[in-house]
Amino acid sequence: MSEEGPEERIRRLEAEVRRLTAMLHSAPDFISHVSVDGTFLYVNHLSAGYEPDQVLGHPVEDFLPPMYRARVNDALRAAQETGRTQEYATFGPVTTERMGHYLTRISPVVEGDVVKSLVMCATNVTALEESRTLLQVALNATGLGIWTYELASGGGTADETTRRIFGITEPDSELHITSMLQDRIHPDDRAAVAEELTQCVRDRSGYGPIEHRILHPNGELRWVAASGIAVLDHRGGVARVVGSVMDITHRRALESRLSETQKLESIGRLAGGVAHDFNNMLTAILGNLDLASSASSVHASRPLLAEARHTAERCAALTQQLLAFARRQVIELKVLEPSVLLAKLEPLLRRLLGEDIRLSVRLGSEGRVRADGSQLEQVVLNLITNARDSIPSVGFVELTTRDLVVTPESAAQHPEVTPGRYVVLAVADDGAGIPASALPQIFEPFFTTRPGGTGLGLATCYGIVKQSGGHIGVRSELGKGSTFSVYLPRADEPAGAESARPEPTSSVARGERVLLVEDEAVVRNVVERTLQRAKYEVVTATSGEEALEAVEREAPFDLLITDVMMPGMNGWELGAELGARIPSLRVLYMSGYTEGSEVEGAARSPFLQKPFMPAELLTAVRQLLDR
Repeated sequence: MSEEGPEERIRRLEAEVRRLTAMLHSAPDFISHVSVDGTFLYVNHLSAGYEPDQVLGHPVEDFLPPMYRARVNDALRAAQETGRTQEYATFGPVTTERMGHYLTRISPVVEGDVVKSLVMCATNVTALEESRTLLQVALNATGLGIWTYELASGGGTADETTRRIFGITEPDSELHITSMLQDRIHPDDRAAVAEELTQCVRDRSGYGPIEHRILHPNGELRWVAASGIAVLDHRGGVARVVGSVMDITHRRALESRLSETQKLESIGRLAGGVAHDFNNMLTAILGNLDLASSASSVHASRPLLAEARHTAERCAALTQQLLAFARRQVIELKVLEPSVLLAKLEPLLRRLLGEDIRLSVRLGSEGRVRADGSQLEQVVLNLITNARDSIPSVGFVELTTRDLVVTPESAAQHPEVTPGRYVVLAVADDGAGIPASALPQIFEPFFTTRPGGTGLGLATCYGIVKQSGGHIGVRSELGKGSTFSVYLPRADEPAGAESARPEPTSSVARGERVLLVEDEAVVRNVVERTLQRAKYEVVTATSGEEALEAVEREAPFDLLITDVMMPGMNGWELGAELGARIPSLRVLYMSGYTEGSEVEGAARSPFLQKPFMPAELLTAVRQLLDR
């Protein structure tokens, strides 16, 4: 091989220069050679409208707005002094008529450990910056903040809106998303948010939007809606999560006010409905009693008194329905099989629907639930009656039961039902259906879509199901019918047999002494007269404190009959106090209304629900004393 001669070497170098020059000219970036004092020595191409003699030999700062010149001179000086590449954002000419955004890098050219010149590479990011600006305007208008979370380091970034929402003051270089979430998210919401993030990373997907609370360092509570999406690296693993956050505190406040307004409307409808029905029935009661008092004979007054009694019983039934809706009635929960219960009820349901409406019964559930059997029957009767009334003439009703497991993944198909094992009881019809506007209020008392409806049937169902720990929902379409579904949590215990209460042979006293405690005089008087007529020795008190004094003064007593809801010491407290003093004392509680957990206490204790008839009182007393 012959040695390369000078001419060949020159041709080769010229060819290499042409290739490099072509590469430089084809590069979209502005690449220039700059002296250490910041003068252009070479540019690969020029912005539109400029000529080489306008640029070469001129200082870089001549082409920059005054506010950016110090930044560029600082970068030139730092590159020369440190020998390291400098990077900064600046504003420069895109054309002779227009300025744009540039991301610029300045790298030193070192010869013999000395920086002799500099290479400047400027990338036009005007379009990107304009898009970012438009995006920021949109984000600002919607109040949406953007953040990133780096899994490896736990750090991340947060834009201005996110910083304002979370109260962040530290720079991104010091931002630790993991610790910030731990500090700022409300303690009661941390587990749910952590689970969403974990699932997002595990499934390499997105999450949200989820609504949760945050606490600012000053203690201020805010509501936010957050969502995110996993970003994968080149290996397919999750490198970071990019998300958004919006402050919804104001929206939640408005929703709360709307909810309160709707509650007030419901209360108004409830009060109006109760007043209407009770005024009608009280008119009948008072009228019949007045007529009976002026009747010419006992025989003539009996039908009037019977009518007054019948109307009073209707009043009692109305209060029971209201208590059922409010979940304040006393129910006796037992483990039972809904399919077995409904199979026994089927003949009655067919008679209730009549000949023109066909009933299909498919009892596919084998599960057991904890419920009050008579109350569950009432739910089914109400739903079947509701279905019958929605069918104009000939139609079809279907009653089904099935076992269902609601998983976290399938929970979206069953709104408001928490994951778990259920027995689902459903009543479907092909009737007129329910307007969509009425569905949110369908379970409210005295709300009805049917002429002549009382508006209490579905409200009663709602209360009974909720008190049994279940959920009731409805799907309906005008002209195509409705389906009501009752979800009752499954019970693992075996079904219990109904315990029959022994009937006493007589309600007459056998020398027992009774302490009666009732703050309402009219109730106290009628109970006292009833007991005295049955030969019981009765001592009365108007409060728990007065009852304790009576025990100190007139003990012993065989039985305590006490109202539950009284001023001062309530009936439960009195029963516990006297039970500790007199272990042999029997206690019978009575009430027309019980609060919260006291309903459960009433179901476990000897309890008489007001209103009651004298015979019911004497039977309960005799059964309790004869145990």
